[in-house]
Amino acid sequence: MSAWRHRGPVTRERGPRRPSHFDYSRVTLTFDSEGTECTGWLYRPDDVESPTVVVLAGELAAERRFGLRRYAERLAEAGFAAFCFDYRNTGDSSGEPRNLVDPDSQVADWHAAIDGLREQSELDIGGIVVMGIGLSGGYALRAAAEDGTISAVVAQYPMLNGKAIFAGRGAKGTLSALVAGVRDKLQSRVFGPHTVPVIGDGASMSVFEDPGVRGSYRQLVPPGSTWNDETPARIFLSLFRYRAVSDPEEIYCPTLLVSGTRDDLAPADAVASLADDLPNSTLVELPVGHFTHYDRGFEATFGHLVTFLRANE
Repeated sequence: MSAWRHRGPVTRERGPRRPSHFDYSRVTLTFDSEGTECTGWLYRPDDVESPTVVVLAGELAAERRFGLRRYAERLAEAGFAAFCFDYRNTGDSSGEPRNLVDPDSQVADWHAAIDGLREQSELDIGGIVVMGIGLSGGYALRAAAEDGTISAVVAQYPMLNGKAIFAGRGAKGTLSALVAGVRDKLQSRVFGPHTVPVIGDGASMSVFEDPGVRGSYRQLVPPGSTWNDETPARIFLSLFRYRAVSDPEEIYCPTLLVSGTRDDLAPADAVASLADDLPNSTLVELPVGHFTHYDRGFEATFGHLVTFLRANE
């Protein structure tokens, strides 16, 4: 894992308060994940020895710049270190095809990120918490189940299975999506991937079909971003069989689950059901949708997050 340091001005963004950049430093780290170089930002609080490190990643096919910086900055202000990273094939990380969503590979990136942090001799880490949002919320739960040394896990508005991606498509739409996935798997071997939009414009098949979801996701993309709104269509095959956790009892560490009662991508009843099965869980339900926590629902969501982290330091 390699690093370089950056202290820069705070850019103006609409939404929740951002702390002064004098409260923390930001270091860019790279780490190897199964032969691919991945990149992330480590935010360190000033004047805190041995901080707990919160490792976090975000939404489906999203880059770390899509809403994670605000969480990382506020965590650093609160005295926690935060490492937000791009999965392989995404953002500043290497790998092809771009924006590939593959659960097994992306969970492997979680483990590689955690191992990379532990190998940093100059870091004095007080503990590691894994925190995922959306699809990454499911990944964080799986990573905690597979790594018994994790201090705690936070899953915010977690997609626990891929059913929500197919909701509203009907039998014909679901079949068309799966056919596109098979085409991608076959075509990519010779001609390169067959891609579909992540959000699109509603004129053709996309991963997110609901107009409200597409609009909310689009607002996460920062101005000037070079992100391409496309992903290999095999995503439909991966999500059709995706389940976040096969055995909840394998997650022994304290777990915070945050759900929204208006969230159609990560239904609150599914999150509540998982909370019942976890040995050591805290469930928070808020009257919000899937993306509300990035703006007007941020302070409430973040307040519960910090309370949980401080209770489990």
